[in-house]
Amino acid sequence: MPHVIKWLSTTGIMLVALSACAADQLPRPETYPGVPTPQAPSPEPTPTPTPTPTAPTDVEVPLFVPSGVVEFDAWRVRFAQEAANSGRDVEIVHSVLQSVVPLELVKAAAIGDDQAEFVKPIWDYVASATHPNRVSFGKEKLAETVGLFDTIEVQYTPPREILAAVWGMETSYGRILGSSDAVRQLATLAYTGRRTAFGEAQLISVFKLLEQGIVSREQLKQASWAGAFGQTQFMPSTFLAHGRDGDGDGKKDVWNSRSDALASAANYLEASGWKRGEPWALEVSLPDNPNYALADGTKRKVQIWQALGFKIEGGRTASPNLEAELFIPAGSYGPAFLLFDNFYVIKTYNNADSYALSIGLLADKLAGRPDLVKAWPTHITMLTKSQVEELQAALNSMGYDAGPVDGLAGRGTRAALQRFQKDRNLLADGFPTMEMLASVKAAAAG
Repeated sequence: MPHVIKWLSTTGIMLVALSACAADQLPRPETYPGVPTPQAPSPEPTPTPTPTPTAPTDVEVPLFVPSGVVEFDAWRVRFAQEAANSGRDVEIVHSVLQSVVPLELVKAAAIGDDQAEFVKPIWDYVASATHPNRVSFGKEKLAETVGLFDTIEVQYTPPREILAAVWGMETSYGRILGSSDAVRQLATLAYTGRRTAFGEAQLISVFKLLEQGIVSREQLKQASWAGAFGQTQFMPSTFLAHGRDGDGDGKKDVWNSRSDALASAANYLEASGWKRGEPWALEVSLPDNPNYALADGTKRKVQIWQALGFKIEGGRTASPNLEAELFIPAGSYGPAFLLFDNFYVIKTYNNADSYALSIGLLADKLAGRPDLVKAWPTHITMLTKSQVEELQAALNSMGYDAGPVDGLAGRGTRAALQRFQKDRNLLADGFPTMEMLASVKAAAAG
């Protein structure tokens, strides 16, 4: 789901009174012999001072029926008033928020604690995303909608296999749209926690979508746990900005029209920077005695990577002047990739490396490209969330900045571990194994 995050604020208008210039402030006219000196104009009467404007009166918003959660009710009154004052339709604001009761479960999920792309081993996440059933059904969908994809590829830059992969990952090609109420999910997110501004911004977009007749309140009840909706799972603000009428019927119905859903996804990815004809990533084999420190996010031209001994696998090629970074998601134990700019465009849909990698690998399978040459290390036991927290805390205590102690072994944690490994002449691949946890804890304790 595209997590394109955009903020709104209330604006006000200040009236400024202007006073006329006094006569003695006018420039003196030039004089010439024999020409009468022009007379200065008579000063205009001093205008009556403009009174200081008073604060605008709040738009009247009807009372809400109590939800039973005091903090939520207080937030709802404040937010509804701000939305109405900013120009949103009062009836829509009130009717949308009137019967909402916050959902406790969404709070933990919204923080990311339970999202598979952050807590599963990457090979498990990829295996699920690229399951043979998903691939075979996706190929069927591509075959039966070839005309639609032909049209979309003419109008937009992303290729059909990427769009089909997003479609397949988000809703199993339109079969599973979600059964959550987007308003309830977003209102819960908005009234408490660390992402209240995001939740409020999405609700404002919901109001605008309803005001413009783009969506109905009933449609919004078919959404994901995070409030995303439609066959390609849009957040309200993203759909408001990038939704498209793909079938030309005058509506943007991403629930029932695959044309609208796929055209909207293509438009969003193009607006996010998709580069036509360029790869998202390519698998590479490593040279002998590889320098894993090169996987530090630095982009280098393909020709430089090749000169360093990295070989593109699978019979694929890329322009020598394209820039890419080295990515080793399973450290020295699994496949390595060169990531190109389009990889980060995929991440605008979901800002997780495992998600973008899975979309790309599913797209490659849908396009009939070769499988990965190097297998994933499924035999390795990954650290639990609490063990990752121990690792992060120990690294931080020794001055290796792993970032927040959140139990998510992201790029910051891996980079910190890599620095620790390098300082101790260990294999510096930054991969958090049980052995590395023991080494880091021992060093911190000593």
